[in-house]
Amino acid sequence: MALTLSTIDRSYDAPDADTIAKVLGSLDGRRDVFATLAHAEETYLQATGSATAGFTLTNQQGSLTQRYRSVGAPVILERTVEIFAQYSQGDERWRQAMAWEPDQVDVPQVAWYESWLVYIIGFSLVIALFVWWRGWW
Repeated sequence: MALTLSTIDRSYDAPDADTIAKVLGSLDGRRDVFATLAHAEETYLQATGSATAGFTLTNQQGSLTQRYRSVGAPVILERTVEIFAQYSQGDERWRQAMAWEPDQVDVPQVAWYESWLVYIIGFSLVIALFVWWRGWW
């Protein structure tokens, strides 16, 4: 699978180790706060933070139920570059490089009365009743 390294405004196809190091080193924690190395939209390794303060790593392997984040203190730049390089080469050692914990993502459920379909059906019913009661003309 082809890898893509992306930030908020840049994207690199099939990045090498130097590109990964440059991009991670450029994260300042203000405007550029994350870099994502992705196989697909739902399969990725992401670093959030800054080169000076360290990073929190997140990885997702297909679905939101398989999403994990690094545990403990922020990961320093050099270690983050190493983990990203291992991930990009398909080296599975990045998984054992640190402790991971499940990252629960709350997906809000939409109540039935907040659905546009309910409003459209209700509005259509009101129009139909009005036309039936008053006539078309």
